[in-house]
Amino acid sequence: MTRKVLLTGSTGALGQALASRLHAKPADFTVFAPGRGEHDDSLDLRDGDQIARTIERTRPDLIMHLAATFSNEFDEAYAVNVAATRHILEAVEASGQPVRVVLVGSAAEYGPVAADENPVGEDHVLRPVSIYGITKAWQTELAYLHASRGANVVVARIFNLTGPHLSERLFVGRLHKQIEEIRRGERTRIEVGPLSAVRDYLPIDEAVKQLLAIADFGEAGKVYHVASGQPVTMRELLVRELAAYGLHESIVVEGVGLTNRRGYDVPSIYADIAKTAALLRKRETHAEH
Repeated sequence: MTRKVLLTGSTGALGQALASRLHAKPADFTVFAPGRGEHDDSLDLRDGDQIARTIERTRPDLIMHLAATFSNEFDEAYAVNVAATRHILEAVEASGQPVRVVLVGSAAEYGPVAADENPVGEDHVLRPVSIYGITKAWQTELAYLHASRGANVVVARIFNLTGPHLSERLFVGRLHKQIEEIRRGERTRIEVGPLSAVRDYLPIDEAVKQLLAIADFGEAGKVYHVASGQPVTMRELLVRELAAYGLHESIVVEGVGLTNRRGYDVPSIYADIAKTAALLRKRETHAEH
């Protein structure tokens, strides 16, 4: 049976990869991926009525809500990361249809994590220290609220991604932009902030696999990590990414003044992925049958 999927955020790096995976299986999925702008198939996530009309028009079986903003401007972050989620969940509730909703969260919801608290579990206390993290934590609270009312909603909490087309607000996106500028002869150095922090990075294609496993088998009202479960320092990650392009770390200039981050930077955080790994095994078993 073909499932109708409404996908927000389809122009982002993860959205593009997910859309490509779904489009590759037309017998299994019909994808509605509204963009932004003035086109008939566009969707303004700040407009609750438009969100409701889109859901009524497409009548999806599954909503994959990937759209988000990394903006540090509060009103914009609230409108896109919180209010849009509220409108989606309220519209699904009002429709009375059995719609599965997957909300994409973020490791930024956790905020400070002590070294001995790693790998962090999904039930770890949320203490976000950025506007993005705060608004994503509120999105999770909305999921809990609507799940308590019977909504079939689950949260996929993403850590960090590697791959093409990532936002330049993210470390890997900025790094790839500078690498391309070096290859075009427009710069000679890679400029980055401090590289001592420990993070959890996952290739985008692997993230898509985890997202689909969560969509298929995650329990409503629960949170699941999308991550590798493996700690890596930002320096190790940088060296690895440079090597993929035949570049050496000697071209790197590191300094506090070169970061685009504001406020507190979590020294170390990586994920416990036991729950998600169980879903992946379940999906593989299901596919075999």
